[in-house]
Amino acid sequence: MDMDNPPTSATATSSSQSAQQAATSLAGLLAQSATDRSSTVNAVNDVSQCGPTLSQDPQIFQSAAASRQRLLSQLASLPGRSALSGQMLQALTGAWLASATADRDFAQWAQDELSHGCTQNDQADPNFQAAAAPDAQATTDKQAFVNLWNPIAVQYGLTSYTWNQL
Repeated sequence: MDMDNPPTSATATSSSQSAQQAATSLAGLLAQSATDRSSTVNAVNDVSQCGPTLSQDPQIFQSAAASRQRLLSQLASLPGRSALSGQMLQALTGAWLASATADRDFAQWAQDELSHGCTQNDQADPNFQAAAAPDAQATTDKQAFVNLWNPIAVQYGLTSYTWNQL
């Protein structure tokens, strides 16, 4: 038996298990991200329509931004993250950073609408406009992430996502 090249089946199994554990941990973070995304989409729609919860919308965006910062921290210290694709993790990190920036801009937009009288579909507001670039970057990163995540999710029986769910 060649001792320089020991059998790798145990190593491969261990590596596969740690990848599955890391993916399962990541799936929990993604579920929180999906909840945040849902609340921000609803808040954007409410502010755009000068809706009934306008007074609560700035806080919804601030809470989502804070949640994304927590998710980023949890992602950075995710057990077994080295078993996952670095490219996938980088895309998700970029998506959450950009989303948090957009959420803060949207919070200012909502506050502007609340403070200065709401105008339906007010896209001229500077804070709404400031959110456009980070929002677009988040979309690009989310699309890259789900393309890498979904095959892993299927492999381990975890939830798959579309970019606009995260």
